[in-house]
Amino acid sequence: MKRQIAGMLVCFYLVSGCGAETQPAAQKAVKSEKTQAAETKQPPQQAAAPVKTEAGSKATQTPSTAAPAQQQVSVDQAAQKKAEELFLQARALIKQGKLSEATQVLSSAITLNPRESKYFFHRGSAWADLKQDANAIVDLTKAVDMDPKVAQYYYTRALFFMTRGGGKLALNDFTKAIELKPDSHNAYNNRGLLYATSGKLKEARADFEQVLKIKPDSLDAMNNLGFTLMNLGETDQAIQILDKVLKENPKYLNAYDNRGLAWTKQKKYDKAIADFTKAIELSPQNLKFYRQRMRTYETSGDKAKAEADKKKLIWLQQLAAINERLSKDPENTDLILERAQFYLASDERESAMKDYAKLVELTPDTGRGYLIRGALYLEENNLDRCIQECSRSIKIQPNPEAYSVRGDAFMQRGDIEHALRDFERARRIDEVVAKAYLMRSESYKKQGKHKLAAEDFERAVAIDPSLGPGKLDKEKTAAKPVIRPID
Repeated sequence: MKRQIAGMLVCFYLVSGCGAETQPAAQKAVKSEKTQAAETKQPPQQAAAPVKTEAGSKATQTPSTAAPAQQQVSVDQAAQKKAEELFLQARALIKQGKLSEATQVLSSAITLNPRESKYFFHRGSAWADLKQDANAIVDLTKAVDMDPKVAQYYYTRALFFMTRGGGKLALNDFTKAIELKPDSHNAYNNRGLLYATSGKLKEARADFEQVLKIKPDSLDAMNNLGFTLMNLGETDQAIQILDKVLKENPKYLNAYDNRGLAWTKQKKYDKAIADFTKAIELSPQNLKFYRQRMRTYETSGDKAKAEADKKKLIWLQQLAAINERLSKDPENTDLILERAQFYLASDERESAMKDYAKLVELTPDTGRGYLIRGALYLEENNLDRCIQECSRSIKIQPNPEAYSVRGDAFMQRGDIEHALRDFERARRIDEVVAKAYLMRSESYKKQGKHKLAAEDFERAVAIDPSLGPGKLDKEKTAAKPVIRPID
């Protein structure tokens, strides 16, 4: 899914909004003010309408220094036309996620026509998604300065400040966006979030209520209002509003969380636990929901269940640490294997198998993924699948370990001949191999093949002396003990 500068507030709700780890409950922020608005071509020298900006890959470009700042610079029609063509080209690149290339094209457009605020706005938005913050703020501010009556410019810059910890600056820009566009329900909602996270609950309440006057069906505003009312001590009204949210959308995660907190304030612990449990079902790796349920169990006196949640929290933290390392090196097969084994140790087989499948995908030339998956099937006593996976690995690249694992599978299946063949190819010597020779020796003896029986018996005793000593019939065999399996 492509990211959008105008949609960055989604990240805010996860990391620094009302419902982040530093706050009592998660609040869902809304998307960009009319990010869904004009994507249409605009004539040169005209104020830009609200536009949608896509995200993409990393880059290290810097803004063009060739663009003069004076708006009075004369631009001929040919330059305007070429600049607009470049702008449309950049828009296409942005939609493809090619942000670095888009900034270069926009820089060329700005060089040709430095009087178009929308060029700076789009380049600034692209810089923001590329995490080139210094460049982003220069361009976004340039767009605001050039066209100070475009609400979208203030709104987008507010989102930028909001996601970078600039709450006061964001608040000012949201307020300006509201002045220019009084029906901007998204601006009200996001300003309300800033008020709520800074403890100005009455101001937050007023903003969320204003959203609902403009857009009565906004579940986000209802959820945020419910959170605010709960913290204002109006828990009955908060629960009524959150009930409505969940009736409209039974999978609205943060409403369960907020209602659970409201129930806790009313000391209705069973209902609170039910809501936190539902939140966990919808987001099973979210530490916050386990933590809140754990605290509720402790408060209600259920120490055993509180301890179970505590252990789960520790497990999730360990998993998060592995995932953090993998995020920096997503194709590291050792890390993928570590996570797969971590899942297996916790009976999370389905998740483990996804990681094993990833290993297979990443090791097409070595067959390592097939081998590892074969070893897993051996542990599960799924012998046919083990043999199949190891055979695939051997076909790609024969290796002693694959032969050894497949040999164990044959051994457990009672196919001693094939087991010994694989053990010999693996040049493996241990008590399992010794047992295989002893079993084949006994089989040969029953068939009347005494010389072969004696040879295998000698091999078994040479590897594992505890299996002997035995007196061999010297007339029937001249075999001598060997130190390793035969080639």
